[in-house]
Amino acid sequence: MIKLLNIQELQKSKWPELLHSTFGENLVSAFLHGNCLMEGFSALDSPWTVSFILKDNSPAVLAKAHELTKQAKRENIQFGYFFTPTELLKSLDTFPLEYLHIANRSAALCGIQPLAGFVPERAKLRLQCERELRGFLVHLREGFVNTKAGKALDKMMNEAIKDILPVLYGVYFLETGTYPESHQQVFERYPELKNENLITAIEGIVNKVDSMEEK
Repeated sequence: MIKLLNIQELQKSKWPELLHSTFGENLVSAFLHGNCLMEGFSALDSPWTVSFILKDNSPAVLAKAHELTKQAKRENIQFGYFFTPTELLKSLDTFPLEYLHIANRSAALCGIQPLAGFVPERAKLRLQCERELRGFLVHLREGFVNTKAGKALDKMMNEAIKDILPVLYGVYFLETGTYPESHQQVFERYPELKNENLITAIEGIVNKVDSMEEK
C-alpha cells in the first residue's frame, strides 16, 4: 500500500489529473476535508477524505468513480460527498455546520476552493449546534451509566470529547464570529471540558447555545 502522507504529496500526486480525466468538464472541485485536515490526523492510521462538486452527479456520472475506488483504497484515499452547485446552494441552511467546516478547513486538489467566503446564517447554525449537542448528551449519559468507572470510563469520555469537537467549533464561531485555528483554542474557551464532568460541561454549553436564541 502506498500512503500519501501530507497534503502537498497529494496535490503533487497523480490524483488531481486522474480525477480531472475521470470527470472532465463536469468536475467543479475535488477537495480534501473533514478529520484528515484536523490536528492529530495521521495518514498512517486513517484515510484522506476527498469530496466533489460536480455539475451533474447522476448515477451514470457517479459510476465513473467505481474505476478509481480500488486504487484510491490502496493509496489510503476514500471518497466522500458528491455535491452539485445547485444542491449546495439549496442546502446552505440545512447543513450550516458541515459547510462551515468545509469553507474554513478544506484543500482543493483540483478546481475551485469549495464554499469560499461562506458564512452560515446564524439562526440555522445555532439550531443545528443545539440539536447536535442535545443528541450527544443523550448518548453520553447512556455511555456514562453503562461504562465501568476507571480507565474504561476515562477512555470513553476522551473519545466523546473528540466526537463533539466539530460541533464545538460551530459554537465557538457563534460566540466569536471566527473559526477556531486549533482544538486548543476551543479548549481555552471552554476549559470546563477538561475541568468538569463532561456531562455537566456539555449541559452548560447547551444552555449557552439555547440562550443565543433570544439575542
